Parts: sequence; C-alpha cells; structure tokens
Amino acid sequence: MLRRFPEVGALYDRVRRPATMFVMGLVLAAPATGMLVRGEPGDAERTTEARVTQVAMAAPAAPLAEPAAREAAPDRARDAAVVENYARRYGVSVPLAREIYAAAREYGIDPKVAFGLVRTESSFRRTVVSHAGAIGYAQVLPSTARWIEPGTTRSDLFDTRTNLRVGFKYLRYLLDKYNGDVRLALTAYNRGPGTVDRVLARGGNPDNGYAGKVLRG
Repeated sequence: MLRRFPEVGALYDRVRRPATMFVMGLVLAAPATGMLVRGEPGDAERTTEARVTQVAMAAPAAPLAEPAAREAAPDRARDAAVVENYARRYGVSVPLAREIYAAAREYGIDPKVAFGLVRTESSFRRTVVSHAGAIGYAQVLPSTARWIEPGTTRSDLFDTRTNLRVGFKYLRYLLDKYNGDVRLALTAYNRGPGTVDRVLARGGNPDNGYAGKVLRG
C-alpha cells in the first residue's frame, strides 16, 4: 500500500530511522534504570559514597571515655583500699591515714616508712611536744620547719597537713643526701645529719636503733 502512495512511503522512511534509534536507546537505557530502581549505585552514587567514606575515615572516632578517667577510677579505689588497710593496721582514723599516705606519696616516701615514722615519733598524736620542742605527728622542730619551708611558724606545725608535709619533705631531703639509704636518712632524721656525718667521717656507724624501730612495721 505504501508503494501506491510514494509521498506516504517517503515520509515513513524518514520517520522510521529516528524512531528505531529512539526505541533502541530506550532498550539500552533500561538496565541502568533498573539498577537505580533496585538501589544499585551508579557512577554518581559511587562517587558520593566514596566521599562520605573518606570523610568518615578522616573524622576521629568519638572516645568511649577519657583514658585518664578510665585509669583514675581503679587508682582511687586501690588507694582507698590501701589507706583503709593502714588505718586498721595502725589503729588510726581513715582521714589521718589518708593524710599520711597522701603526704608520703607526694614526696616519694614509702608509705610503710611514713607510717612507721609517725608511730615512732608521736604515736599518732597531733599535739604532742617533745622536751626538745619538736611538734606534732612528725615531731618537727620549728627551726627545721623554717629551714625547709621559710615562713612556717610554730603554731603552723600543729596543723596535720602542714606537719606531715614539712616532716616528709625533710625526710625526702635526707634520702637524697644519703643517696636513697633509708636507714641513714632515718638515723639523720632522729640524730641530725651533722651528727651522722661526723660519725661517718670517723669511720663509725651512726645507727642508734631508731631506723629499726621505724622499719619494724
């Protein structure tokens, strides 16, 4: 029939080719369209996902907890248990045991030595004064206190924290002076470093039994 109408045939030929190409384009585009419908990423989506992944990898992960906080809690629990043990062992209150323990730790004194010193010096009495004028828990002389911490008064030494701080700070000085020799440092604490040095210079032994009492535990 198209051959009977040349004009219609020619028009058909002109329309058929573009229509065929259009239909083929739709057929070829269908798989890609199906991928998008099914949720499979195309190039644009893969690029977006890559960028998101890079950002996520670059961003620091939120910490579950601060490391210091995680470590501090067990330390506090351990210290509390140690303090309670010392309090029971020496028959003193937990607050006093805590002060002795804290002052010892502050100046690098073995807590066992610190508790032994306070027991030997004052029997854990805050207001005791010796015949030589030494005061309080660590039996600190006012003259020694002024040398260790200028400005410290005699009345200051009746304060628990001040007395322990000055006493253990002085013991720390003696430990350093005698290269960590605990017995020599304790003997000097009791007899005075001048006396100990003179005995040592003569080749003698300055030990008077004081260090043994402190370290007895």
